[in-house]
Amino acid sequence: MQKFTTNKQAFFILSALLLIFIEAAFFQNGSVFLVLLGIGLIYYGQRNAKKTRKSYFWTGFILIGISVLSMWSLRMLILVFAVYLLVRLWKGEEWQQEVPIYKPVDKGLIQNKFLSAQSTPIEAFEWKDIHVQGFIGDLLVDVTQTVLPRKTSLVSIRQGFGKVRIVVPYEVPVRIYYSTILGDARFFTGAKQRLWYGTLHTEDGYTDTEDNKTEMIISIATWMGDVEVIRR
Repeated sequence: MQKFTTNKQAFFILSALLLIFIEAAFFQNGSVFLVLLGIGLIYYGQRNAKKTRKSYFWTGFILIGISVLSMWSLRMLILVFAVYLLVRLWKGEEWQQEVPIYKPVDKGLIQNKFLSAQSTPIEAFEWKDIHVQGFIGDLLVDVTQTVLPRKTSLVSIRQGFGKVRIVVPYEVPVRIYYSTILGDARFFTGAKQRLWYGTLHTEDGYTDTEDNKTEMIISIATWMGDVEVIRR
């Protein structure tokens, strides 16, 4: 069975928080406190030993499930979603049009956007250091389609929610700095690591005898999001 990705976990957490806010602000439903208690138990369970982690998780999950099912805001959300599906079905073929996920951008390699999925151009391009901030979306940076200058190149990404994937050439030494509240990280041929409010630092391709004039420094900070850096 395929496990939930961090993106899906972030989606469910944000949806639950939105329901809590609506319920507390407009319906004054006391079950909101059960949701908060359930979230607290799940978070506390992650900090404990593996033997007790499952019991805290399932207790918190059950409390959240009971309270969410009694929320008027959830019923309204289901109604809105049903109407949305009916509207999209009424449009017919227009719904079936495919929109590419990653598109080249005109101004700079990647722009600051609140909600989007972006990538560097799929064809050869001139390298420019990347400094980007976003809230929700996936980012793809493929450095194999360019020639890096004989100096330190920088990729700096600040992202709220979403996956970041970076592809670098084999011959370029790389330093990586990654921090997140919750996310999975996989660097080069290493195993995937799960981080809870943590940081990682790694480097690859450096030698003691060689004076590396070309190198890349990657700095990534996310709230909830997976990060993958590979060579190709």
